[in-house]
Amino acid sequence: MSRTNKFIYSIRDTYHMKIRDMLVLPSAKILLVLVEGPKNDKEILSILQMSSTTYYENITWLLAHGFIQKTPDDKYVLTDKAKKQLVNVFLPLFRYIEKLKETAAVSITTT
Repeated sequence: MSRTNKFIYSIRDTYHMKIRDMLVLPSAKILLVLVEGPKNDKEILSILQMSSTTYYENITWLLAHGFIQKTPDDKYVLTDKAKKQLVNVFLPLFRYIEKLKETAAVSITTT
């Protein structure tokens, strides 16, 4: 397979990613921040402290793929599509997340 074809397939596969496939990516972090409610660019960047280039690449991807919408007051909100994906990804892991919170609390109090 030529380099060009590999590149094209790579791009195509990227467009078909689901949230569960990109948990370590900034896009997933943005979605998790928006679970709390609508936020603007400045608020999200402040919370996540990522580079503006990374942020804008990912926010654009999320908008283009229908995971978020921009409100008239320039805030982002999750779409039903994003909510379903987040539930499918994180609900099965809820008990492990709770355990992680317990571990973190113990770790913080003992240091």
